[in-house]
Amino acid sequence: MLCFFCILSFVDYFCGQKMKILNNMVKKLIDLLSKPLQMHGHFFVWMYLLGVACIMLINAFGKHVAVFELFLDLYILTALLTMLPKKVSKGLEVLLTVVFYLLAIIDVFCNWRFGSPMGPAFIFNCLQTDGREAGEALSTFLNWRILLSPVMLVALLGVVQMGTPSLPPRGEEDGLSPGPSPKREGSFKGKEIRRGVVLFLLLCFCGYKSYVNKQFLYHNYFVVDDALKMEYAHQRPYTTGFYLPVYRFLEGLKAWQIHRQQVRLLIKKVEQTEVDSCSFRSPRIVLIIGESYNRRHSQLYGYPLPTTPWQVEAEEDSALMVFTDVVTPYHQTSEAFKTMFSLYAYGMRGQWNDYTLFPAVFRKAGYQVFFMTNQFVKSPKQDVWDFSGGSILNDERLSAAQFTHRNTTMHPYDEGLLQDYDSLRQFQSKADLIIFHLLGQHFSYEQRFPEGNKVFKPKDYQRKDLSEEELTLLANYDNATRYNDKVLREIVSRFADDEAIVVYVPDHGELIFDTGSEYGRSFEVKTHSEVVEQFEIPFWIWMSNSYREKHPEIVREVKVARKKPFMTDNLDQLLLYLGGIGCKDYRPEDNPLCKEYQSKRPRLLTGTIDYDAVTGRSKR
Repeated sequence: MLCFFCILSFVDYFCGQKMKILNNMVKKLIDLLSKPLQMHGHFFVWMYLLGVACIMLINAFGKHVAVFELFLDLYILTALLTMLPKKVSKGLEVLLTVVFYLLAIIDVFCNWRFGSPMGPAFIFNCLQTDGREAGEALSTFLNWRILLSPVMLVALLGVVQMGTPSLPPRGEEDGLSPGPSPKREGSFKGKEIRRGVVLFLLLCFCGYKSYVNKQFLYHNYFVVDDALKMEYAHQRPYTTGFYLPVYRFLEGLKAWQIHRQQVRLLIKKVEQTEVDSCSFRSPRIVLIIGESYNRRHSQLYGYPLPTTPWQVEAEEDSALMVFTDVVTPYHQTSEAFKTMFSLYAYGMRGQWNDYTLFPAVFRKAGYQVFFMTNQFVKSPKQDVWDFSGGSILNDERLSAAQFTHRNTTMHPYDEGLLQDYDSLRQFQSKADLIIFHLLGQHFSYEQRFPEGNKVFKPKDYQRKDLSEEELTLLANYDNATRYNDKVLREIVSRFADDEAIVVYVPDHGELIFDTGSEYGRSFEVKTHSEVVEQFEIPFWIWMSNSYREKHPEIVREVKVARKKPFMTDNLDQLLLYLGGIGCKDYRPEDNPLCKEYQSKRPRLLTGTIDYDAVTGRSKR
């Protein structure tokens, strides 16, 4: 019995010691977990309020997720500050507070004044603006109306923060070092444990909610080294994006870095452009570039609804000739533009920016080059993809080398470009290249056409697999396609009495419920239908009566070329031929109108997918 009692006493003592050790370990872990909030609680609370204000004032989606991600980000920041000496961390608190407020005010101002938060184009403009221009801009924008803007809410929050005293960390009010009081030693229970557990669970939940965003956006963004990967990072299935002004600022700097690297070499190539000869074969060449056009939704290509009545009529009159096998190498506007405008094509040495741009060749040859765009107008509100695609068009030296005239404003609808062109017609000469770049069927579809142009409704579709919301999206896409047809008719009508040839090509296609419930674009192309819908595009050439009479040989060549396989990275070769321009980078084997055309050239999508192999065309 005595031995049994001794054993029990030993076990009780041993367990007590173990529990005391475990209790001390838990206490230390919770103290460590709570220390960032104890040491920098004032900074944490006010920066959290500032972040929430920016999220609510700017973000259009993911707000409920962003507030949790904000908590995690600020906790990590305060934890890093806690590792530094006290004086250093307090100094950094002040510096970070000033920086965060400054960026927040700029960000909210951009959103209020330009309709979009701080982005790459804003950073670009700031880096290229001198003191006089900056002063003039500030004097223009800083007026009494700013007092009624959201900017004042952010400024007011800063004033309130400055007027709120900072509470010292626990223990410092008594002259002690921060941390647990002596009487808590050995009795770490109750409220302390519950608070620690709640904080731990909250951080785990915040990490879970922001995991996708951190993995697919932040990681992919900060390791990328080109514009395409940067755009893919934006289009991944993330939740909140660059939800804070400081992240949008860093994004702008990254985009500027990539832009500078790409454009620096391109400028040299463009300024070295040489032309051997020019016959001005076609005195007026019109290139119309569409946007997000799914070929399956064109009546011209067999769609059952009347989405393209004018194009069908023009084809029946033999003025318009339809190409049946054309693809784009990219389903991203920026990359599609780069390959379309550069004289580079897949299979050639180097990269797209190792070659000059076709508008620069036309300008060097003696053509007047007009550019009317409803997307790449130089503006502070451009997002990363518009900034990236517009980099080859909006750089001052590149723009001057390519275009003699261009528009300066964007319009709610593409018909606005007609007014821009009409105002510039006085500058037309004996030889002109006129480029229209439309918003076309760019998402959001309901914003691409005026209310009075709504023709199709959800009830027009017998699709029981789609919800009412999805049917509305589908109807709006078809309405945008029909409105696009109207805009094309208006553009072409302006050249009916000229010796003119018009080429129409969209930059890429779009998913729009043809084989399921998906719309938009899939940036990880895996299926046959995704290839077909996003890369197959409409392509046609229209010729005026005068042009057909004077150029019967081109009429014959276009008729022969209509069924040839073609990819738009060689659009420049077709245009150079129409202009009668001879230069070292003109390649007749890449021009579908020439006898030397190599129709067996592999058509690689995104540089990796063999379109003809995927669709079975290579076996024909």
